[in-house]
Amino acid sequence: MARETKLYKMSDLVRLSGVSRQTIHFYLREGLLLPPVRTSRNMAYYHESTVDDIRLIKDLQEKRYLPLAVIKEVLKARREGRDLGGEEHLLLFETLFVQAQGEGADQPLGEAGFSAQTGLADTEVRHLVALGIFSPDCQAGECWFDRFDLALARALGGLLAMGMRLQDLELYRDFLQCARREARLVHDRMVHRDGEGHPSLKEIYARLERVKGLLTAKAYREYLVTHEHAEQAGGGEDRGD
Repeated sequence: MARETKLYKMSDLVRLSGVSRQTIHFYLREGLLLPPVRTSRNMAYYHESTVDDIRLIKDLQEKRYLPLAVIKEVLKARREGRDLGGEEHLLLFETLFVQAQGEGADQPLGEAGFSAQTGLADTEVRHLVALGIFSPDCQAGECWFDRFDLALARALGGLLAMGMRLQDLELYRDFLQCARREARLVHDRMVHRDGEGHPSLKEIYARLERVKGLLTAKAYREYLVTHEHAEQAGGGEDRGD
């Protein structure tokens, strides 16, 4: 005999999950939770799985540092029987998103709050949005920035403070485009190979980081060696005059 599905009221969700009513309403607005069954204007019942979903959201936020957009995809995949919530995927997500840990609240920032917390001028923020370096969620004339954009803005602001110019940051637009191409290639060539298993995601990521680290070191080494030789050659000419 099939077990009867339990339905919970909002007060039950708060009690069983330990999460506030306001936070649960926020999750609902963001599309993270399945909508309730409404029996009247003021009465709604939630599927019993909603409790587990709320607990998972908090766990992925607080222990894995994942942004809500990624958590939404994890929940969607789990409902569809896919494995984005598997331990290997979560470890990779954690590695990718832990870099933005401690950069502020998970709830997005509006443009004014974003500028205030990053120290970037409004014109600088708009320029970096136009380049595609920041990816705000813009609706009804208002743009909202997540914690990852906040971390990136602070890092880029540090480069500007050290002497880079705003137009120099166009380099990172090109870098981001290359990284997106790499992500597609990794997905198509390594992760989703027809009829074959794939190496561990952690191993793939570590190998990619190794290659990029070596290439970066190679570029700087070549530049420094060439630049040093040019300075020495110039100095020799001066001494000979």
